[in-house]
Amino acid sequence: MTGRERRRFKRVKFRVKASVRGRDFQATNLRTRDISVKGAFIECEKKPPLGALCELKLHLMESDNVVEEVTLKAEVVRKAEDGFAVEFKEIPLQDFIILKRIVALNESDEA
Repeated sequence: MTGRERRRFKRVKFRVKASVRGRDFQATNLRTRDISVKGAFIECEKKPPLGALCELKLHLMESDNVVEEVTLKAEVVRKAEDGFAVEFKEIPLQDFIILKRIVALNESDEA
């Protein structure tokens, strides 16, 4: 069974600025590659260790202005050459609603 077959949540391509902060790791000016309501893939060179808990901020932009930030508690679950994947552990309700809307809107773009 591949990773895609195990996924229960639709993952969509979604590039947005992000920042990550953990106990021994902090990085800004990152980008997401894709996202679901349960996790995301973050593109970067330096990666936190597997199992690391972190706070992920997604900076939703309009032109060059941040119009909204989504803040999520996450765990690093996979590392790749071009970045790492996180699984969301805690999402405030308002941020979950925004995240669900992002996934739904981008899912229809892929169809």
